[in-house]
Amino acid sequence: MYKNMISRLEKTGKLRLLGYNLYETFDECMRIFTREEYSLIHDELIRKKLGCQRKSYVGTKNCGSACFIMKYLLEREGYDVNVIKNSRRTEYGIEDHVFLSLDNNIFDPTYRQFMIDSRKKNKICGYKRHLFGEISPFLVNEKGKICYQLQNSLKVNKWVYGTPFIELDELMVNWEFQEDVTNKFNLHEYVNNKDLLLEKPDYYTYLVDFLNSQNLQK
Repeated sequence: MYKNMISRLEKTGKLRLLGYNLYETFDECMRIFTREEYSLIHDELIRKKLGCQRKSYVGTKNCGSACFIMKYLLEREGYDVNVIKNSRRTEYGIEDHVFLSLDNNIFDPTYRQFMIDSRKKNKICGYKRHLFGEISPFLVNEKGKICYQLQNSLKVNKWVYGTPFIELDELMVNWEFQEDVTNKFNLHEYVNNKDLLLEKPDYYTYLVDFLNSQNLQK
């Protein structure tokens, strides 16, 4: 049992390190794919101070694009990756979210969008320093441990503001396993067969060309 626990911790640690190492490639892919919206997937205040980088990255409203790209990058490293979708009714209507599931871990490349506290949004507070400076831009953990990781961030938020901006139960709905939509996230097919790009916008071709140039360097 102890060895099994160590093995699981090692798998999670390996995934986190891989996510860190993949960030620059992922970021360039997102720049190509999101085009004029690229700056909008970064926190405005931190972007203005530091530029677009891992410490400013959020991924707002781009979970689909981020998972489309990150799934391929992880598959290129030998992982078998599933894409999970959940839907929930909010005051704005039905909202969807997708994230990755692999090796008994959740890997969410846009989780920061759910961790944004709009209080004092024009000031870099202790919570912003924690969210953007102390923890990873990607959420990587076992499904059953995600809650502890998020709770730690909410404790920092409560310490700064007196009350958390959201309750943990409300936050956790974003990672419910509702529907497997893996087959729709097929970037590998475009990389392997350029004929499929003929019916796609030009930025698909730019993305595939960049990825192929990266593959040649490996």
